[in-house]
Amino acid sequence: MAFYGRELAHVHDAGFGDFARAAAPGLLRRIARAGAQNGLVVDLGCGSGIWARVLTDAGYGVLGIDVSQAMLAIARRRAPRARFVRGSALELELPRCSAVTAIGECLSYANESRTGIGALRAVFRRVRRRLGPGGTFLFDVATPGREGATPRRGWHAGADWVLCLDAAEDQARRELVRQITVFRRDGRAWRRTDEVHRLALYEPAAVLGLLADCGFEARRLRGYGPELRFPRGLAGFAATRR
Repeated sequence: MAFYGRELAHVHDAGFGDFARAAAPGLLRRIARAGAQNGLVVDLGCGSGIWARVLTDAGYGVLGIDVSQAMLAIARRRAPRARFVRGSALELELPRCSAVTAIGECLSYANESRTGIGALRAVFRRVRRRLGPGGTFLFDVATPGREGATPRRGWHAGADWVLCLDAAEDQARRELVRQITVFRRDGRAWRRTDEVHRLALYEPAAVLGLLADCGFEARRLRGYGPELRFPRGLAGFAATRR
């Protein structure tokens, strides 16, 4: 089954880009305060390039990484000065860089074969190896309670699309499953596509402990800045290479 195929990539960019837009000002301030006024920022799970465009406009070099070819097609149009590579945020080797970001739960996605604490540890070690001294790592993950004890059903609509969502949390397996159906207008007809997204749910204390074990000084964030405070079930972190 597709993962952010063409239809869902269009819908996500058109209707769900507010998180990246709201996160961007605070992320920029945090990166600058860490001492990186320029240099390369690696954007893991870059999506449709909203954050990448803000970075290039601010004078940073950007490498965006995403598994979705459809998302990358949008990102290349939006941020032509950035470089984009298709690959897994959990596996791809990184270049030397000034900062790494992974926003919008991208490190929680469990649709790939490698996931869980072991995969997260490998990402943290890989990021630390490639960050310069004092380099910063900013990211967020889904946590238990993202959806609550009962399943949630809802829908969203735009000018040429409708998205239907069925989300349920398996507390025993620490997993969130989102069943997504998209209807997109195609002339006088509508196309339907279906995707199932699985997210691993991580305890914030376990993430902080893992960061420390991997050589970071880290703290939990309440948001990326006043423009974006994290909702229930989403935890953000700022980590600096020791």
